[in-house]
Amino acid sequence: MKIKYTYLVYSLAIILCLAAAGCLKPPTDDSGNTPVPTARTPIPLDVTCSIFSKTAVYAYNGTSFTFSQKNPPMFINYTVIPKNVTVNKVVTDPSSGKTQTITFSDYSTSSWFEVTVRDNATKEIVLQDGFGGAKGYTNYLSRTLKVLKNGDLLVELKGNDIKASTTIWVKPHGNFDESRMAEFSSCMYWEGNRDTLVTAKPTTIEGAIYTWTPENQVSQ
Repeated sequence: MKIKYTYLVYSLAIILCLAAAGCLKPPTDDSGNTPVPTARTPIPLDVTCSIFSKTAVYAYNGTSFTFSQKNPPMFINYTVIPKNVTVNKVVTDPSSGKTQTITFSDYSTSSWFEVTVRDNATKEIVLQDGFGGAKGYTNYLSRTLKVLKNGDLLVELKGNDIKASTTIWVKPHGNFDESRMAEFSSCMYWEGNRDTLVTAKPTTIEGAIYTWTPENQVSQ
């Protein structure tokens, strides 16, 4: 037993001597240089990042989301997949008087999707738009809406006979504390306005880890 303890003491002494002599070095990369941590690229002041994303099938149901906007604009981008139906239409040739039935596919008149943005305090409608002739909207399958109003906003998503994917984008700067900038990685520049189909230009935020999830979401 004494010999075993003596061996351990000798081994420990050898390790300490090697460390003191500089024989033990920190890990290095393939080039032989000690790795140096690189700083994460800051998020530009005018870039917008995703704070809410939801894909759902709507059947006279909806989801609401609240956000206190201090640095506009907010962009709400949606893409919809409406229900298709087969339409049989009887047409008459005016010259010959003959009739025939034409069969084609069309969007169901019961398919619609609506985005409503309200002042959360007064419930006044700030913006309302969407998809579907049943609601008086266009049949654009993908659109981006722009919200310029400051303050506490309530975003309502509703629909029927339709599947919709919706993402809300805001500027991190001015809307969140600087300490939270590293939480955003899904970011891009948006160009255009609410009356046009907006083109997205992705940008890379190096080293960021997306960890922020909205806590103010309500399903209806």
